[in-house]
Amino acid sequence: MKRALWSFAIAAGFAAAPLAVQAQDKVIRVGVVMPISGPASYFGVMGKEGIDLALDQLKAGVNGYRLQVQYEDSACSPLQATNTVKRLLDQFKPHIVIGEECSDATLAIAPILEQAKVVQLNAGSVTMKLTESGYKYVFRIFPNAEQQSNPLAAVAYNTLKARTAVILYEKTNAGNDNADGFEKPFVAMGGKVLARIDFGRDVNDFTAIATRIASLGKIDVLPTFGLEGQQVRLSQALAQARIVKGGGGSAVQMGSIWLPYGYDQKAGQSSEGYVRIVQFDPTEKRKVVQDFIAAFRAKYGADKVPTHINAHAFDAILLVAEAVRRGATDSESIRDRFSKMKDVEVTTGKITFDAKGQNSDLSVVHFVETQKDLSWKGMNWR
Repeated sequence: MKRALWSFAIAAGFAAAPLAVQAQDKVIRVGVVMPISGPASYFGVMGKEGIDLALDQLKAGVNGYRLQVQYEDSACSPLQATNTVKRLLDQFKPHIVIGEECSDATLAIAPILEQAKVVQLNAGSVTMKLTESGYKYVFRIFPNAEQQSNPLAAVAYNTLKARTAVILYEKTNAGNDNADGFEKPFVAMGGKVLARIDFGRDVNDFTAIATRIASLGKIDVLPTFGLEGQQVRLSQALAQARIVKGGGGSAVQMGSIWLPYGYDQKAGQSSEGYVRIVQFDPTEKRKVVQDFIAAFRAKYGADKVPTHINAHAFDAILLVAEAVRRGATDSESIRDRFSKMKDVEVTTGKITFDAKGQNSDLSVVHFVETQKDLSWKGMNWR
């Protein structure tokens, strides 16, 4: 039977009330490892907003247990994430760790948590290596690189009728995996990749890259994989070079779930015509989505629109609570309950973990296009 966890979360405050005293003695310790500082700090800020909102709905406990959360800053850095997780395991002794958001940091902490037999619930990393490495304690609700890039390539070739592409990506595991995930199916369908251009996270001026792209001739699409700040500057450089629609050109810039809601306003007119995948579409009419938005605005402000980062962090806590509702009491039983979750509805879509711990339900992939007024138009593409 399908069950919306948002409804469960609201009900939990009432159903578990008689167990409030007992819940004080029974705790599920949740470590949260996210970038709170550095260039990806928006992941941590938005993730905490989503988690705090979910915890509001679960204050009375679940099955006599309360969720105790400890936040730690990983700075999107493999070294800092490693040190943070080791300290967390030693001092906090979590039953489950939510994180990291950045793929390289996620890969750094996965073997540590695996050795400790502590469940890692990942909500924001795309690298294929995470769920292809044979880990038994890793689960991911975020679509992996192939689950994002394959549909992106199909839409480029079949819907946008693109035949040429320039792939832009940061030099990380996530960037490489997304670039490969787009190139292989696009070329197999008959498309041609004119260039693959990578860049480090220290690059701030994309004028030279835009100039190089302008010299390549007719380009139909520019799939781009990078963090928010660089995507904003890159889009503006491409528009200034009159390559993309936002600058009067004809090429369509495309992206994956790396960008939070609000990129369009920061990039301004250069974002017009930008086609991308989002994990959470606030224009969706599903009740679970609209209830989440209403609660988010009630807590953070009537003018606030939750991002996919808010949503998948919120969902991560609801999934932990659902595992506890199903009888989980420690890391091993959380792993067991996660492995059996099928068709569980949350704000981002539905969750079904496959044998590798990857969510296999592509209902979490939504396409949107940035309009001239910088609003989103939801596209019925699959």
